Amino acid sequence: YIYLDNYEGWYSVRDECYYMESELVEGKAPTGSDVEWMVKEPSYFFRLSEFELPLLQLYDKEPDFVAPSARRNEVISFVKSGLRDLSVSRTSFNWGVPVPDDDDHVMYVWMDALANYLSALGYPNMAAESNMDKYWPAALHVV
Repeated sequence: YIYLDNYEGWYSVRDECYYMESELVEGKAPTGSDVEWMVKEPSYFFRLSEFELPLLQLYDKEPDFVAPSARRNEVISFVKSGLRDLSVSRTSFNWGVPVPDDDDHVMYVWMDALANYLSALGYPNMAAESNMDKYWPAALHVV
């Protein structure tokens, strides 16, 4: 689900975020920060769009999957609005996790952070009194 393509669009340096034209408010990011048009930058993308229909089918089949239930309609509406593929690498800076076999790219740190946190605590050992039980007691994770 990872592929190489180009990213271009409105970019806010302050937010470190690209925005679609439809997201701009009076020519600015929704946060109020200035945006500038970024010419094509190569990026690896996660094909999130492939999961739109499977997620909607899951939510229909398993109504309690989204928690808390008060957020179910909001989540479904968000997914129905269209999932865009997610840029997961950059070439314009060098801090981050190097992309294997591509020295020009680094992955965003958050892409591997959850796996690192969990493995440092001994996952998949979830036994009582384990580091996972002691330091990561949450029963729900949002990525």
